[in-house]
Amino acid sequence: MSLSLRGKLQHRLTKFFGKQSFSHENYGYLNACLRGRTSRLFKTEDYSIIARGTLQSLEQFLLESHYGESLRLKLVTSRGGPLRRIEAAIAHEVNLQLRFVQEKAEGEAKELLGVVLARSDLMNGRILLRALHTGSKNGEEPQWHNYGNLTEGFYSDLWKNTKTATDIIEGCRALGHPYALAIAASFAELDQSGNLVRAERMLLLSMLDLFWKKVGQFNSGNSRLLQEYLERSIDMWNLGIWLRQRYGQVSTVEATKMYLQNGRWIFIEKLSKTTILSEVVQGTPWQGIIKPIENSKPQEFQRALFVQFMKWQSDLFRADPLGVAVGLGFIAKYLIEWQNLSLLAVGLSLGLSEKELESHLIPIHS
Repeated sequence: MSLSLRGKLQHRLTKFFGKQSFSHENYGYLNACLRGRTSRLFKTEDYSIIARGTLQSLEQFLLESHYGESLRLKLVTSRGGPLRRIEAAIAHEVNLQLRFVQEKAEGEAKELLGVVLARSDLMNGRILLRALHTGSKNGEEPQWHNYGNLTEGFYSDLWKNTKTATDIIEGCRALGHPYALAIAASFAELDQSGNLVRAERMLLLSMLDLFWKKVGQFNSGNSRLLQEYLERSIDMWNLGIWLRQRYGQVSTVEATKMYLQNGRWIFIEKLSKTTILSEVVQGTPWQGIIKPIENSKPQEFQRALFVQFMKWQSDLFRADPLGVAVGLGFIAKYLIEWQNLSLLAVGLSLGLSEKELESHLIPIHS
């Protein structure tokens, strides 16, 4: 990279990520604040109570919990029926809790946890890609992840006021934020290839490039934990591509092109040569999920990977009390609660049984 180009990139990163000041961090104070906020999280017995009820009893349960203020707000502002209102309240409250992390963190803590919170922009980018690809973008606006760098208003505007990939690309480039440009690159790929998986790969790859730069500015146990977080994310992507190839959804040649470098334990060479799932994950922490799901559908396997990843991240909450692990765990705990409550709300609206509902919940630990 030329000096002039590097200078321009540094100027842009400084413009959007702020003046870098890494001589301090506030893990002790931050982690004390976060630990105080986990006492309000629902426990397994709360989920059991919800699963035995109805959508109406869930709404009452939330009103009497830490979701009460958000739900009362959505009673006034949300359109649609009780399900839509409940989903909006859950999203609103979790977004508030996760933005609290970014607001209180300083120095290294702010930079590293900002990488984790950028999952918001990655998720929203995927929502937009899939909606445009499937022709569902004219439907009801989704519940946005609103704890990253790009605002809910930005995504809402793209949803409401764009019709084509070109429109979205122009909107992202007009904003100019590096994460918006990563989204623009993914829509350029979608527009050119018409291939959703390639577009999602472009989004993830572009975001990873930015994440590695931020994590690479540090040399600490905390940055190494973030490195593992990113490497595990790459493992999940690569296992997902391998599974698509196994089920004939992509060719072997195409799968090889879609794998990403720098995974934690799942290496491209092994993926390219192995046809048996248990051999792919042998000797890795991913091995523990294989036996119960080896013959499952691809989407069930993907969900099992996600659940294991979130459980690992959540368990970090009890790790180093003066490091980034507490923030990582806190974020995971609230994302798991969002996932579980949303599943319960939808399941109750469909009349699913208590047993069926509970079987799909992500297990939690106090």
